[in-house]
Amino acid sequence: MTMQQHELDLPKIRAAREFAIKRHGDQKREFTGEPYWHHCGRVANQMIRYCASTEIVVAAWLHDTLEDTDATYNELVKEFGVESADIVLEVTNVSRKEHGSRPMRKRLDRQYLTGASWRGQMVKCGDTIDNIPSIVEHNVKFAQVYVPEKRELMLSMITIRQTCYPIWAAAWDVVIAGQRSIAEQLIDARSSAA
Repeated sequence: MTMQQHELDLPKIRAAREFAIKRHGDQKREFTGEPYWHHCGRVANQMIRYCASTEIVVAAWLHDTLEDTDATYNELVKEFGVESADIVLEVTNVSRKEHGSRPMRKRLDRQYLTGASWRGQMVKCGDTIDNIPSIVEHNVKFAQVYVPEKRELMLSMITIRQTCYPIWAAAWDVVIAGQRSIAEQLIDARSSAA
């Protein structure tokens, strides 16, 4: 994919925005307390920044609806079409608690995403770009687990790296910045304790 500007179907994108706001309802971001749908909007804006099609921008708005709301795949197909619904399905975690430890679950999710289309991987890059700074800022203990998981994920997402390198590189830079920030926070904490 070359980064070319697509003609966006703004009414369809607005419908996805409204759907995400309604379905995420009163959900809040864990560390900031802001409405959850703000995250979806930032991921959608990343897609626009990297010249994504309407279907990808719609999927970005909806990317957590299958995982975190009562929305169904069939509902997404009916409202937004197969292409956007498939992208959402590609970025939805397949692992469940009963699949074992967190490392095992994240390995399953990573394997699933490795086989995703470049469109799905593009949305996951946008998700990573938005999630890491907040987690690193607000919960360095969890960030020590989360950021290395995202590093492994980024290394496994070859399709997007070959198809739309700029967004992959931006997500990779956020992962590296997250690792550096964690290290700095840990050094500062040790210095303060001494």
